[in-house]
Amino acid sequence: MKRPNSNPSVATLDSYTIRPIGYVQSAYAQTEDVPHTHTGWTADVSHIRLLPKYAKGLGGLTGYSHIIVLFWVHQAKEWKMPKDHHKPPHVKIFATRMPVRPNPIGVSVVELLDFSTDTGEIVVKGLDALDGTPVLDIKPYIPNFDSYPKACVPDWVRRHLNSHHHSGHAHQDEKADKNTS
Repeated sequence: MKRPNSNPSVATLDSYTIRPIGYVQSAYAQTEDVPHTHTGWTADVSHIRLLPKYAKGLGGLTGYSHIIVLFWVHQAKEWKMPKDHHKPPHVKIFATRMPVRPNPIGVSVVELLDFSTDTGEIVVKGLDALDGTPVLDIKPYIPNFDSYPKACVPDWVRRHLNSHHHSGHAHQDEKADKNTS
């Protein structure tokens, strides 16, 4: 196997083919349809419909409370940065969770409500993907591997999270603040 050139100054023109394993079924067809509430997408229930050949791949998910969903943000080019966005001017794309990216791959940890290995249907809560979004992969969420309680964020992110009541995603700092009040 030939090893790729590790010199970052040498441009490569590699491309890869990614095929969806299924699609999201959501109440929201466009970003404008999403209600801007203090809970964001965390209260929304969505369905993921896997292609039939992947339905049996859900075997073994019983007992997991959450899964990680990787998806292709298929309408990213249509998304525009709001004029009153909270990020400071020095913060660029790789320091944000913005949908417009070189490879618009979305990642969400969602609550697993139900699934069927017969139909390939998965019911989840908190998926921030629009109707028709291609799903690339699903992985079980394992707290021992996927949670970093001591992770931190810059002050501008913390202020935004606190001021916009992102209650569905309590962070370590927020938990500590609540426990000391």
